[in-house]
Amino acid sequence: MKEEIKMFLEKAKKFEENAKYNFENKNFDLAMFNLEQAIQLLIKAKLLDIRGYYEKTHSLRKLLLELMEVWKKEELTKFIEENKKQLRDLERAYITSRYFSEEFFEDEVKRCFDLLERLWGLLWKE
Repeated sequence: MKEEIKMFLEKAKKFEENAKYNFENKNFDLAMFNLEQAIQLLIKAKLLDIRGYYEKTHSLRKLLLELMEVWKKEELTKFIEENKKQLRDLERAYITSRYFSEEFFEDEVKRCFDLLERLWGLLWKE
């Protein structure tokens, strides 16, 4: 595995740990931001692994569609379709954490933790 890919995956794990910490402390907006960062790194790492590069965007949906073009897995198509709302919520978390303020609820964050877990399995199962 390339060093950059390994670094992305390690950072994703750290963002996940930060998300858990923030969730436990009821900082749901920060937990969502950390989840978004972890997911973004997982997708970018997979694009690096398969294609060697990724487009410069922070949109999880665009990154997943880009991945779908080169990694034609039915599970990925299904994952995107089933998780549109959570992906949109995560993108909002990224934008609002930087420029605005937005409140997220515990159940929304839990669904995004589940999304992250499924994405780890989908993209990086051995």
